[in-house]
Amino acid sequence: MPKKIKYIAIILILVCAGPVPGQTNRLTDSLITRDDWLVIEDIRISGNDITRERVILRELLFSKGDTILKMELLPAIQRSRENLLNLSLFNFVYFDADHFTGNRIQILISLTERWYVWPVPIIEYADRNFSTFIQNRDWEKINYGLWLKWNNFRGSNELLTGKFRLGYINEYALAYQIPNLGRKQQHGISMGFNLNDQNEIFIATVNNYPVEYTPEEKPALRRLNAFSHYTFRRKIYTTHSLRLDYYQYITSDSVAENNPNFLGENRSRLGFFSFSYYFNHDMRDSRIYPLEGFAVKLRAEKLGLGIIPGNNYNNLLVTGVFLFHQQLANRIYFYNATKARYSFEKLIPYAFNRGLGYNEFLSGYEPYVIDGSDYFITKYNLKFQVIKPTTRTLPLIRMKQFEKIHYAIYFNLFADAGYVYNIFPDPTNTMVNNWQVSAGAGLDLVTYYDQVFRIDYSMNRFGDHGFFFHLEVPFFRW
Repeated sequence: MPKKIKYIAIILILVCAGPVPGQTNRLTDSLITRDDWLVIEDIRISGNDITRERVILRELLFSKGDTILKMELLPAIQRSRENLLNLSLFNFVYFDADHFTGNRIQILISLTERWYVWPVPIIEYADRNFSTFIQNRDWEKINYGLWLKWNNFRGSNELLTGKFRLGYINEYALAYQIPNLGRKQQHGISMGFNLNDQNEIFIATVNNYPVEYTPEEKPALRRLNAFSHYTFRRKIYTTHSLRLDYYQYITSDSVAENNPNFLGENRSRLGFFSFSYYFNHDMRDSRIYPLEGFAVKLRAEKLGLGIIPGNNYNNLLVTGVFLFHQQLANRIYFYNATKARYSFEKLIPYAFNRGLGYNEFLSGYEPYVIDGSDYFITKYNLKFQVIKPTTRTLPLIRMKQFEKIHYAIYFNLFADAGYVYNIFPDPTNTMVNNWQVSAGAGLDLVTYYDQVFRIDYSMNRFGDHGFFFHLEVPFFRW
């Protein structure tokens, strides 16, 4: 691996692991008088027809009976409101305060809950991204079926999901997540499985494009994943997680014949366990479309635990992410996202040797894939708020979960850069082991139920340019 990208990856991970300096503006004890303090006599919550009160109180920066400085009350309320919105349980959250006698106050919280049970018919594209689907216009790559998502199950912010999908990809999945266990609601568990059959797969990468292969034997690839996940969140903004996965991959014989390295060592079957540790410190004002704050994310994933006899697949992946958002002026915002992944094993089976062009991409490179064991990517964005967050009441709709819609529009200028390292690249894949850059402009529409619609015009270092569409809708993600 080139020293340059290796050093960049290590520096990013070390920076992500360290604290972010900040400044405080507290009054010294000698300047604080009794009149500067407020006592929170009570906290009243309304609108939580389904959500349990303890779930709401968990996200507040204050509790009943707390004493707080007057100058700290408004920031604490604003931050608590952001915490509640980040649960993705409410469309609207309002805070108010009633003044009692002396320095005693009552906090009032008014909520508008979302619709939580979604039996959704599936009609979706199965390409790597929406722009690629529009470009190829391959209507055989359509999935259909039924997806059930029951958010806020039992009113405890639990999540129950099930999926029955047919078409280009056949998928059967079930998962259950419980985030607030224990008296202090600091523990969480989740578990689930996913069975995925594909009749057509990417079997190689040539000229920076994935090569599709459809064997006569069906399916071309069967993928099984079962997992259990434990999380610990002592306070609000920092989460530690441990996850145990089992993966099994089975291909048709002709896949291994055409690419012996698809699963490695001419295998048509591979099964292994993985164990992961996640660290997440998120101080952003929004998880869906943040404008201020920062986040640090780290992951260490051990693939292959030596449990299954005869399986010698073994690797360790370390990934670091740093996200930074800042308001520069009225309606003007700056954003930077940086991510690096380092693999201790360089000879990786093709099915797992994915760099950019799949879950991660550079703007303007949507049609391409860049395979490799390690990568570094950074994105810079300057946003202008064209339409401030606006609320409208929709006519003819009488359900409170849908009758009010909020939206905002942002114009942005962006520049991306990335590098993917591959120890043995195909000579035709010229984007590997070279810096790739792009720039452009776009519009983002942010609306309720965590939906972000993006259209941008971008150009890469080769002069390729055009319009690209992205549907960043967490609701439709597993």
